Amino acid sequence: MTFSLRPYFYIQTLFWLFFFVSIAYFNRFAADDFYFLSEIKTKNSFDIFHNLQFGWHGRFSSNFLLAYLIPLNHYSYFLLSYNLVSFGLLLLAIFRLLKNAVHYFSVETKNLFFYALILMSILFFCTLSPNDSWFWFTGSVVYFYSTIALLLLLSVFFKKEKNSWDYLLLIVSSILIGGSNETMTIIVVLFLIGIVLKEKPTFRASLPFIIAITLLSIGFLIIYFSEGTKLRDNITPDLSWQNIILYTGYATVKTLFFQFHKTFLPALFLGIPFLFSTIIKTNKNNFQPIKELLYACIIIGIVVFINHLIAVIPLGALSPERITTVSSVLIVILLIRYLVLLGSKIHISERLKKVILATNTIGVMVFVVATFQIHKNYATAYDNRMEKLEKIKTTIKHQNPVYLQPLPASGYLPSAEITTDSTHFLNVDLKRYFELNNVLILEK
Repeated sequence: MTFSLRPYFYIQTLFWLFFFVSIAYFNRFAADDFYFLSEIKTKNSFDIFHNLQFGWHGRFSSNFLLAYLIPLNHYSYFLLSYNLVSFGLLLLAIFRLLKNAVHYFSVETKNLFFYALILMSILFFCTLSPNDSWFWFTGSVVYFYSTIALLLLLSVFFKKEKNSWDYLLLIVSSILIGGSNETMTIIVVLFLIGIVLKEKPTFRASLPFIIAITLLSIGFLIIYFSEGTKLRDNITPDLSWQNIILYTGYATVKTLFFQFHKTFLPALFLGIPFLFSTIIKTNKNNFQPIKELLYACIIIGIVVFINHLIAVIPLGALSPERITTVSSVLIVILLIRYLVLLGSKIHISERLKKVILATNTIGVMVFVVATFQIHKNYATAYDNRMEKLEKIKTTIKHQNPVYLQPLPASGYLPSAEITTDSTHFLNVDLKRYFELNNVLILEK
């Protein structure tokens, strides 16, 4: 990377730092969060963990995080701090993975922090419904933290000489993934078994794989056989195999194509710096762009299909978009690999690089400014609604329904909007949180 290109990278770094910090600042509790915020008023963390583990699902890792973090909501800047720490951990995990991968393949590159931040922004766009999996507190302890754990786990495998800290990180990451994200667990276990069978490493070299596979499998089995999971399965419908394939196929197509302009296209746009990275110099004759592209697309299609299939079977319905986080990580890895290899094959003039990066930087600036205003408007309206409900709690004596004006679009933030049905759980949880006698209804 030449010196003349660095200003574009530094400017984009500042923009993305501002974006994630502003997201953390404007983020608010939403949906199921209010249920747990109400529960913690009368119960302790152990009670909440016990109720989740034995009354809803057996995700012991995420249940533990949720139960023991939610009491900290009494601190006014808890959610802001939680988001900033979470973003910092993700950036650290990506940075560690990049650093170990660079050493593993014996290549040299500079500005790893910049590349890590760009990778973080690419992962953000490749994540379907980041509102639920990144920023929604209840969802993030499952999907966001298992993604961080997955990146840390991969970073361990890319380190040739492992020390005791690496093994500790491997153990913690495996437990966190296995105890919170079933779809990710199955795919990662299959991936690790495939590597062992293909490479046939020595016992010492295979030990990290054996430890990870064992802990991931144990975690999955604890979830699968837990009383909470059994109770949850009893209320979900059973589908015929024809419908399972149909639902899975539709979900796969929806993931890959329906939101392409909102997810993978921006990710490709943001990945342009890797095209200019010159991280590796490969034999141009060995890299065939069309063949590699088809190969990557086939792998992505298969993994996304399996990802949805694992979720459709127990749910008996279309799987939520937030379960595809493991597919998002795979897509990012394959995208960056392709761009780096393509960059080593083609030649782009310095002038064209500057034009492309200038356009790229302007696009990032427009996106950051536009989303900042959307998130600010939502947070302001949200705070006004919370103030109104707090006043209602102490001033209104009647028990007539309270009608609330709709919140504006929340952008990439999780929406705390209720419904026109006063018995809907979103309405009930918000009412319970404020300890109101009045039912809450959204104005039409």
